[in-house]
Amino acid sequence: MNEKFFDLPREKQDRMINGALEVFAKNGFKHASTDDMVKAVGVSKGLWFHYFGSKAGLYIFVYEYSVKYMLLEISAVVDERENDFFELARQVELAKSRAGKNYPFMNVFLEESARETEADVLAQTQESGRILQEKIAGFLKNAEMKGVEDKARRDKIKKMVDHTIKGIVKEQLYEGYDSEAAYKEIKECLDVLKEMIADSTAAKEEEPISSSKPAAS
Repeated sequence: MNEKFFDLPREKQDRMINGALEVFAKNGFKHASTDDMVKAVGVSKGLWFHYFGSKAGLYIFVYEYSVKYMLLEISAVVDERENDFFELARQVELAKSRAGKNYPFMNVFLEESARETEADVLAQTQESGRILQEKIAGFLKNAEMKGVEDKARRDKIKKMVDHTIKGIVKEQLYEGYDSEAAYKEIKECLDVLKEMIADSTAAKEEEPISSSKPAAS
């Protein structure tokens, strides 16, 4: 972290962080332009480089900042005693939505950064990214999915949930990202899937048990 940057007024810090997050989220590291950040934030290019040295320095800074901020939100929102998969998934997405109130593009930046290929920044962000992903995965790994006993089926449902969440985030990115709207849609999808599983389980439990005795001739 660049300590001198934190001597700036908080409002200016957040403007610069948000400008960087949005440009990096929409363009990736290679195609992100500091000129676009200057236009979005109204801060001179010289000031950006004064605090961060280079575009790579800025990327690494906002990545580390985002991971630390997201971990704080997750710790504040997610109940570690909860063991229902869908409820835990909802809580994790609520934490991301809360982060979005101050930093609208933080979540989508972290999602997009998972596809980053630039070696200069990957080498210095992979460890922080691993910590965040393991924290989230740790909550969901052994969570219960009522009515789904088969592990292979549970894994497929978890994969469906993951793809659904990523798809909604991606879709929101191109529509002008709104973290609250994204959370609302994700929650609705989780609720629908949980209800479908519950209905399927109830239907199976109500099925009559067929007799194994041969019919009388």
